[in-house]
Amino acid sequence: MDLIADTTYMVGLWRGQSWAKKYAATHPTKSLGISWVVLGEFWHGAMLAKHDAKEVREFLDLGMPITETAPIVATYGKICAQLSHHRSFKSIGQNDLWIAAVALHLEKPLITRNRRHFDLIPGISLEVLGG
Repeated sequence: MDLIADTTYMVGLWRGQSWAKKYAATHPTKSLGISWVVLGEFWHGAMLAKHDAKEVREFLDLGMPITETAPIVATYGKICAQLSHHRSFKSIGQNDLWIAAVALHLEKPLITRNRRHFDLIPGISLEVLGG
């Protein structure tokens, strides 16, 4: 696994947005890890939009699911402790903190469009895509 996907990237791919398609086309050998948090966020949006569950499952097969949570918990706690006194800490969603913990724990870059939240995470490697 080369990259950890953020929900923004997965949604971009699903919608066929040019910035996501371009990245995927120019990096065809990069493999994606998709955390349980991103899977949950993606499924939430897909169900609200009434997308076909079979199509969603097939689409999500493009990445490797990351479902083991136990090793990530300490990394999540460390991130929260490091940022708890930062004035922007409360503006970062809990899901984004978990996603960052996955990327940090696995020592893989996070592919995202959400630089605003993830730039605050100490030590995270980002692959930030423009629009």
